[in-house]
Amino acid sequence: MDGLRPAPDLTLPRRRARRQGRRFPRNPGFRERTMDYIDELRDGAAEHFREWLAALSAEDGYARAAAWGLRLQLEGLTPAEALVRVAEGMERHAGPHRVLYAASVAGGAYDDPDAIESMMETVEAILSDRVLSEAEREETRRSRIVARIRLGSYDEVDIEWLEVRAAAMTDAEMLKMDPFDGEEITELSRRVVTCGTAVRDHWTRRVIEPGERHLVLREALQGREHETRHSELSAYLHVVAGDGGAAEFLDVYDEHVALAS
Repeated sequence: MDGLRPAPDLTLPRRRARRQGRRFPRNPGFRERTMDYIDELRDGAAEHFREWLAALSAEDGYARAAAWGLRLQLEGLTPAEALVRVAEGMERHAGPHRVLYAASVAGGAYDDPDAIESMMETVEAILSDRVLSEAEREETRRSRIVARIRLGSYDEVDIEWLEVRAAAMTDAEMLKMDPFDGEEITELSRRVVTCGTAVRDHWTRRVIEPGERHLVLREALQGREHETRHSELSAYLHVVAGDGGAAEFLDVYDEHVALAS
């Protein structure tokens, strides 16, 4: 372990409270870019990891010490590929010092505990996903994204990943959405439609663009009829992800709601 920085405090605090929720407008023409594990790093960990790779290329002593300890040869690899190699090296060679190595490669100059925690979580995801089928890996990634939505730490890549899969849902799947389960509401009708003007999703308050498919529900509550609209993304979270409540966390951050929760 010679040459590595002194170990940071290994008692990692819980990640900071829910961050500002962010909205990313849906672009119907976008092409999904590949989502790699490095895209799942949070709290500056990805930036710190790239800085460590740059320092390693520049033959910095501290960076080389971590690479030597993990028996790594990373020349010619992309940052995404290098992250997987680092995770595998940590599994084989880090032993009880995994947090120390996470701090060295992704903690930054000041051993940011949130960045270190994010690195540890992502390393665990990489290692546990190796034994899974492709379908199972997609399910675990979806679960991690939903967890980030609830934490408020999701980003544009997370939302694009969900939206691509939501757009692949059939109308029949969207019609299975039950957003008011358990409430004393009488449903009058449901249908999947598109419309010529922008409308808003009931739960996320995100804009449903003209021509974008969505679910329209007509209900009666205490003798009064009303109509709600639900985007493909909301339907996907309810029907496929099994966590419709996460849709509300895509709304604009409300400090008063957060304090009351």
